Amino acid sequence: MSVRLHKTDAGREAIRRRDTELSRAARNLLLIVDASRPAEAWLAAVAGAQAQDLERLLALGYVAEAAAPPRAVAPAASLPPEGALDAALQRLEPRTLYDLLTVEARPRLGLVKGYRMVLDVERSGGPDELRRLALRFVAELQEGAGAEAARAFCRRLGATV
Repeated sequence: MSVRLHKTDAGREAIRRRDTELSRAARNLLLIVDASRPAEAWLAAVAGAQAQDLERLLALGYVAEAAAPPRAVAPAASLPPEGALDAALQRLEPRTLYDLLTVEARPRLGLVKGYRMVLDVERSGGPDELRRLALRFVAELQEGAGAEAARAFCRRLGATV
């Protein structure tokens, strides 16, 4: 399944009432699935999950295929030159960068990637590693949400385009 799925209202209700008709793997899939990643990625993220678990969630109406994101007709916005982003990261206080990355990671990268980023930020060994994580964050944001989202984040960091 290379489709992207999202939880339906029925799926959110099943979570709320703790549907006991689902296997543990299917319940775990239902908890984390969203349209930020293809269905295969969610299957790989849940131990013991199989395609049948997602098919059951689809059949029950707990998840549905997400609409394809609209394709940009204009050329993608360019990111600031790497030197400008590096300079902006050097100017930021480490605590400010730490706070920004931990607050923005999950909403912008999705549950799993965002959680991993937060863990990496929390384990970081100092300002240089935080800056490297910020560069990785911008790259992952561009890959997942597009160049405009990455560019907007770069502006928050103080990098001019």
